[in-house]
Amino acid sequence: MPELSIIIVSWNTKQLLRNCLNSIYAQTKRHPFEVIVVDNQSPDESAEMVRNEFKQVRLIANSMNRGFAAANNQGLAVANGNYFLLLNPDTLVLDGAIDSLLDYALQASAGRMRLGILTCKLLNGDFSLQQSVNRFFSFTRSVYENRFFTEVSEKLSDRYKNLFKYNHDTEGTIEWAYGAVMLFSRHLVETIGVLDERFYIYAEEMDYFMRARKAGFTSIFLPNVRIVHLGQSSSRQKRASMFIENYRSFYLFLLKHYGNLPYLAYRLRAHIYLACWYVKYSLGTDEESKQQKQVYKETIRWHYSKQGWNFKRA
Repeated sequence: MPELSIIIVSWNTKQLLRNCLNSIYAQTKRHPFEVIVVDNQSPDESAEMVRNEFKQVRLIANSMNRGFAAANNQGLAVANGNYFLLLNPDTLVLDGAIDSLLDYALQASAGRMRLGILTCKLLNGDFSLQQSVNRFFSFTRSVYENRFFTEVSEKLSDRYKNLFKYNHDTEGTIEWAYGAVMLFSRHLVETIGVLDERFYIYAEEMDYFMRARKAGFTSIFLPNVRIVHLGQSSSRQKRASMFIENYRSFYLFLLKHYGNLPYLAYRLRAHIYLACWYVKYSLGTDEESKQQKQVYKETIRWHYSKQGWNFKRA
């Protein structure tokens, strides 16, 4: 029986997934493990690549894109390990990172620590640090953390750049982190359940960290364990559909864990910043400004649509 089940949800990441799987098998030696790939109907034949090149991988090939949370739950449902690692397909395992994560989890269990979610240092493709650890929502902090505000503030003061950043060189308790690397036990799943499938993409990891914390579990960040996460190295430009989905998921998170008033306050804050960005890009004449203007236009329109208000608390 495997000690660890590694679950990877893929969509249209054929070469990245191939590299990720190769790094797992090359760098994970100390513990028995299984790999489960759940493919969300990738048009680039990712599923066929896994089927042909990685016979040892358990493949679930969906006939539709079920979203990140639902696909991970499919993997969890068939996993045999005592521990689970949710791993993005655009990651590369370095220096036995998965072995080190599981070593820590097993030691924590032996010491009777109520370990929630374990994660590690994420690096960009050029090996620079990815700011992956975050704190939970605060309305006041959300006002200052918006990129529109930070672009102005960082020009005024160099100290502002580090005002809200977590020290990624320190091991310790965290509130939540990006979901590219999330290791947790079967006991945690039996206690708090699987991922909330209402989060199609985005915020599902924030929700899971919050649920673990509310149940009395402690989540930990390990700075000496490193995994490359290529997702943050891509272009900052976002398609309108993904931009909108980001808002939808975060609004769902706010309604679920904070209630109506913080949700409505944040929506008002969002409207103000969206208008600022729209005006900024309207003043630009280059192609990027035109594209970004369209993204913000569609996002603003969604906020006033029926779909933009259709959220239900758990």
